[in-house]
Amino acid sequence: MPGQRTNSTGRIKMRLYIMACLLIPLSARASLPLAGPEASALRFNQWYLSQLQRDRNPLSDYKGLSPYVTEQTIKALQKSNQSDPEIVDVPDVDMFIKAQDIEDDWQEINVVSSDYDPVCMQVYITFGTKNKHTVIDCMVKEKGIWKVNSVAGQAISPNSGLKSSLLDNDSPRP
Repeated sequence: MPGQRTNSTGRIKMRLYIMACLLIPLSARASLPLAGPEASALRFNQWYLSQLQRDRNPLSDYKGLSPYVTEQTIKALQKSNQSDPEIVDVPDVDMFIKAQDIEDDWQEINVVSSDYDPVCMQVYITFGTKNKHTVIDCMVKEKGIWKVNSVAGQAISPNSGLKSSLLDNDSPRP
């Protein structure tokens, strides 16, 4: 009402109330789980490792892979699985974890970083607590859902044979 005075205690309480309303959503957001490509990559790796730990072969479980992996990658995987390993060169490591075996502490899976490039959102995933193993999941949106399109290992061993063959090549450089 006009002419009515508000006491200073009421103003202080109102200011505290407004500040609390503004700060509560910020503190709640800090504890929210990951969203977007990072969350999708984490869920995929948790599912994938759980399958391996149960002695299942998720590489041939196309229905199980489909919520997490692009159709294009699943088709390439199906083709690879149907190929004769005597004729076609097959990878020495699992295509999604970039390792031959899993370690005992790999149930500890974390997203450590992410980075956007023009091809995909690269999500860096670590397995383990002792000797951390890192992969980079290339995540793309397929029908509105973030999915794994490809995976790279972070630790790259130098190929000394490649270096010497490049140096021995007499062809002119572009």
